[in-house]
Amino acid sequence: MDPFTFGITFVGVSGGVFMILHALEQSGLSINKDMIHLMMEASKFGAILWLLKELSKVFF
Repeated sequence: MDPFTFGITFVGVSGGVFMILHALEQSGLSINKDMIHLMMEASKFGAILWLLKELSKVFF
């Protein structure tokens, strides 16, 4: 998968997850916002590492 497709997919999936979490919160389910923040930061870090790996293939 090229980096641009990965970026578009990552943003779409993240937005979908936020919409689902919002719907769950509106229905009365308690949402742990600290864990959501931690998981989003971890996935962002992983995405940056993957992107750097792909870019290293292009330049080296």
